[in-house]
Amino acid sequence: MGRPELPVDHTLPERGELAEALRRVRTLTGLSYDELADRTGLSPATLKRATSGRTVPAEETVTAFAAACGGERADALRRLWLNARIADRGRLAQLHEPARPQFINSRRELSAALEYFYEAAGAPPLRRLAALAGDPYLLPVSSAHQIVKRKALPVSRQQMVAFLTACGLTGKALVLWGDAFEEITRYPDGPYSRLNALFERAENLTRARLLENHQVVDGRGNRRFVAHWTAADMRVARDLAGQSAAAAS
Repeated sequence: MGRPELPVDHTLPERGELAEALRRVRTLTGLSYDELADRTGLSPATLKRATSGRTVPAEETVTAFAAACGGERADALRRLWLNARIADRGRLAQLHEPARPQFINSRRELSAALEYFYEAAGAPPLRRLAALAGDPYLLPVSSAHQIVKRKALPVSRQQMVAFLTACGLTGKALVLWGDAFEEITRYPDGPYSRLNALFERAENLTRARLLENHQVVDGRGNRRFVAHWTAADMRVARDLAGQSAAAAS
């Protein structure tokens, strides 16, 4: 019989919770560390360190550990790993959760949002981030480094979506943040540039009354076409009007 394991280190609660969960999974399967090593291709020392609570193991170690033990707890273990990784780095707690993408106003705010998403994804190594993007040519490691360090924005909407995909965003969120990227990079960098442009567009809209077949009548009674107003423009204008009304009440 091997020596009993040392108690889990709970100095950082999230690390300790992950280690305890890994130990429970191993106990339920009845596998020794040597047997786990044979199944995972990892060393027994690496597996024991993962269950110590003293460090946060690599995500790949937790994934292999869960698969070797049957895989039923893989999702739960991945969430515990993410919590432990975020707590261990401590960076996410220093960042502000970004506003909705349609209210991001500047390159600086957009860059901060991208760092937030990266940290919320557990700050994966940059080579893994590039792989998660789906194509290493879409998100080279050098570009990923510049983005996560707030030294540069993505060079295109395609790279923006690739970065966010690697950080775990899906569906409509990718569309909205892609739209925000295009809006932000359309205007010269500087405070309030995008917001001023949106307010000007909203102000122009309030001077017009919508008619059938997409015509408007401006304040002087002249008919004009507004085909350039998209549904997204209309939603932004309504949102801005709602915010203004809320602030005034």
